[in-house]
Amino acid sequence: MKYILIFGFLIYSCESNRDGYKITERTEIITKDKCKIPISYPEISGLADKEKVNKLNKILKEFPEHEYYAKNCENNEESNVKGDYQILLQSDSILSIEFRTLIERQNKKIDTVYHSVVLNPKAEDTTEFAIVGIEPNEIIPNFERGKIYPYVKKYNTENNDSINLLAYETGNNYVITWAVSDKDFILYVGGEGEWFGNNRIKIPLNELK
Repeated sequence: MKYILIFGFLIYSCESNRDGYKITERTEIITKDKCKIPISYPEISGLADKEKVNKLNKILKEFPEHEYYAKNCENNEESNVKGDYQILLQSDSILSIEFRTLIERQNKKIDTVYHSVVLNPKAEDTTEFAIVGIEPNEIIPNFERGKIYPYVKKYNTENNDSINLLAYETGNNYVITWAVSDKDFILYVGGEGEWFGNNRIKIPLNELK
């Protein structure tokens, strides 16, 4: 993947410190041709392993693929695009982040593309694939996809959507996009087999245990 040219300096930071590592919010303007996209993303500090921190921060900045929208923001009637995020859960062993790319069309309709990261910042080995460093069954005992299938099917029916239900059957190995908060298992649907979703389903954790 080629890197795009980024103009602008850091204009804002907001820090939080929990369980021995710190999250700082970074804000930049990505510029490509005539497109300017403001983005915010989290940056980790406070861990002893600097090489691991650099890998993690590279993932957190690039994983939402904002550069793709910078390259294409004049196509498909996209007018305004911005990227932001929310820390859903931060503990000693779990960092769960929801990234949102907000696309305002020329008709003023706003579409949202979700990406998510669930990882253990203190894990001994962090590679570029640490994005899937935590699996749902490490948080929810005896987790299996069949447990979330009824929720997706209900959502699909109520919203007249075309979600690929096959991805949520037990034993299926499709990529699914998910995150977790202190109360909910969050599922991002509509991009089954990819690393994104177009809609969000919240399932209370106590219903999956």
